[in-house]
Amino acid sequence: MITAGLTVAAASLLAAGYAVAATAGLFVCAVLLTVLAVAGARASLRKADPPHEPAPVVRRPDFPGYDHLAAAVSWCGVSRHAWDCDMRPILVRLLRNRSDGRAALGDELWPLADPSLSRSGDRDAPGPTRKTLERILDRLEAAR
Repeated sequence: MITAGLTVAAASLLAAGYAVAATAGLFVCAVLLTVLAVAGARASLRKADPPHEPAPVVRRPDFPGYDHLAAAVSWCGVSRHAWDCDMRPILVRLLRNRSDGRAALGDELWPLADPSLSRSGDRDAPGPTRKTLERILDRLEAAR
């Protein structure tokens, strides 16, 4: 019944628009009906949606250096320069209190953490892989 009433009202509106302003009136009335139909459909969909639970509050980690470490790890393989500027200083801090840093890492991995080496300016050379970083961290943990 409601659908039939809306259909008759829409047809009457279109006929009145055409009678008043010919094609332009028909066009304006058609646009008006389309806007009303979209607004009505949107309103009916809103009623059907169940209320949403509030999103859980996301807190920053209680570890203040987490963001810096996460960024350093994500960039370390991009270039040798990124490794030297971001990751090597972190490794130097980890090795600061150890006199056997070279022995812990071995001759193969020591140049990647050696604080006496200057930073690379080459932004095109690839940095060490994450697998290499994992090997360095595994050796540091094993040497504890």
